[in-house]
This record gives sequence, structure tokens and C-alpha cells, in this order.
Amino acid sequence: MVDIANVKPNQNLLDVGGGTGRVAVLFEEFAGQILLVDSARRMLHQAQEKGLRTVNGNSESLPLETGSFDRVIMVDALHHVRSQAETLQEIWRVLAPGGRLVVEEPDIQNFLVKLVALGEIISLMRSRFLAPEEIIEICQFEDRESVQLIRKKGIAWIIITKANSNHREEKQ
Repeated sequence: MVDIANVKPNQNLLDVGGGTGRVAVLFEEFAGQILLVDSARRMLHQAQEKGLRTVNGNSESLPLETGSFDRVIMVDALHHVRSQAETLQEIWRVLAPGGRLVVEEPDIQNFLVKLVALGEIISLMRSRFLAPEEIIEICQFEDRESVQLIRKKGIAWIIITKANSNHREEKQ
């Protein structure tokens, strides 16, 4: 994940749905500033104990300024949110021009992941797994510059780069 996010020392990283901070702490030596947003206060308390800055909030309406993060990650959380489309729109809003979004999700097209998804349905979790291609389809943002999909052992990484505003002006 650290390699895929490709965060630089002067860049701000946002971890949406980051829970206890288990992934965000991996970026401490690489990112300028790290912020973790989650709606679960107990998990945020654990992240704070790890020294991470946190904000309690929902992914569908992030309490953050537009264009304020160079990198945004969402690891194993998109299938848990109320509205995946609203979440991805909000993440895109807070991503700075030239920034990178990385969504890591279980690949529902993998047989073992289908079993996990079935287990979550049986246990009455509100999980809704999307195929990586469906996530990419939701992310048809006007200022999207590039999209990359990596699949490996039941995990999918969707990497989307936001066009730099200077680059967009050159195209026009």
C-alpha cells in the first residue's frame, strides 16, 4: 500500500475509514501529515493512542476542505459505507489536483471473497461489495487523469490520479 500510494514527505495523506490506524501508521515515515477519518469513536481512540490525528465523521460528508489532501487511501472499508457513490465523490472533492486516490477492496470476483461476503450478509452486516470495475465506473470524474487496477490474491487496488489544474488548462 505504501508503494502504491507513492506519498512524498511533504504531502498530506487522508485515510478514510481508517479505523484503528493499522494502515495509516505505515505511512508515518513517508507522509508529511496524516489524518484519519472514521465514524467509529472506539476505533478512533485506538488510532489516537498510536499518535495519529483523527476526525470523527462519515465518509459521505467529510468535514474537510476541498482539495486539501495529496493522497487519499481507503483500505477494506468501501463495502461498509452507506453510499459508495457519495463516499467516492467526497473523497474526490478533498483530493488535491495532481493527487492520487487508492481504494483497496476485497475482489468480489474471487471465490474466497464471495464466501466472506456471504458470511457478512448472514451476520447482518450492511456490507455491499462491488467489483473493481464497478468502483472505477462510479469514479468517472471529469478531472480524472488516469486509472490503474491491480489484482492480487483476492485483493483489488484501484488507483486514480486527479489531473493537475495546470495540466487541465494546457489541454483546453
